[in-house]
Amino acid sequence: MALGLFVGCGDDPDGQQGSGQETTGAGGDASGTGGGATGATSGTGGATTGTGATTSTGATTGTGATTSTSATSGTGAGGGEESTGFSVRGRFLHDRCGEKVLLRGVNEMVVWLASGPDGLPEFQEIAKTGANTVRIVWLATESAAGLDQAITNALAQKLIPIVELHDATGKWELLPTLVDYWTKADVVAVIKKHEQNLLVNIGNEVGDQVDNAAWEAGYKQAITRMREAGITVPLVIDASKWGQNIDQLQAVGPALVAHDPNILLSVHMWWTDGSGATITKELEESVALNLPLMVGEFAQHAVYECGKHPFDYKTLLAKSVEHEVGWLAWSWGAVKNSDCQNDGPFDMTTDGTFAGLTGWGREVAVTDPNSIQNTSVRPHSIETGSCR
Repeated sequence: MALGLFVGCGDDPDGQQGSGQETTGAGGDASGTGGGATGATSGTGGATTGTGATTSTGATTGTGATTSTSATSGTGAGGGEESTGFSVRGRFLHDRCGEKVLLRGVNEMVVWLASGPDGLPEFQEIAKTGANTVRIVWLATESAAGLDQAITNALAQKLIPIVELHDATGKWELLPTLVDYWTKADVVAVIKKHEQNLLVNIGNEVGDQVDNAAWEAGYKQAITRMREAGITVPLVIDASKWGQNIDQLQAVGPALVAHDPNILLSVHMWWTDGSGATITKELEESVALNLPLMVGEFAQHAVYECGKHPFDYKTLLAKSVEHEVGWLAWSWGAVKNSDCQNDGPFDMTTDGTFAGLTGWGREVAVTDPNSIQNTSVRPHSIETGSCR
């Protein structure tokens, strides 16, 4: 389904990442606004402890980057052979013990926390919802030691960390520079250290108007480079058009899955048509294609013209249960969003605390029948560190 007007959430301090970019192309206007931390500092000198992440740097198998077989051997929750880490089988994510995992959680822009990008105490507050995952906004200017600390802190709160790089938001030409970061020896060492419990989102909303052939070729190359560097964890791939182009995921996603089945395809539902009918149809089309789809970002309305384009998130929550699709709400709010500040802010909390949950954020996290608190299940391996 062509969704018409696409609007991207740049999600960075003061809208500096893709701010105010408006282009016209197939499918309508696309505007990248800054959806991120107003007045927040970059935190580049933040938490840099946890320097012990220096293991397994020599892993260089999977040179064709087509199967990622090392993460597919688990046969069932609580039993069977334990695998290297999370793996995608068909359209579902499984942990290293073989337990199916439906992602339920939130995004948080920890990289712009004034106190430093270690995620504390924010991860502790997010964990109070019962979330099983947190998507961690990160930058390629941050250290491997800082990355190690943020991942460690998320896992300490029983949250599956999904780390994403934000530097190329809306900028297709910068995709290779993200892979340059992921394949640095010290960063690979951190990923290897945590590979039992980690997912890597290559880049946030990389590209605006990117044709199918270029998008497929670009991500095939990115996946191959990362596999050749020894990274075996599931890779999350955002759609183009600022994350919103689900048509492209449906058209080209199967080819990426054939190239490497250990991937998740992520759509950011900042659609100007956020009706329940559209949400239902797009999810059903994706399920029919057996796509390993997740919803990486959504809020109570679009980022373009904000309150003029409401998003039926209650239908998304309900249909995600019905179709077993994972999702992450945007965003927790310890770092304030700059988008829609005067017309329905995206912040789920007033102050980054569980007690501060309000409005749509409280519904998504707690009170809706299909909220995080009512549907999230943490895999046994994350809760206990063991398959048994």
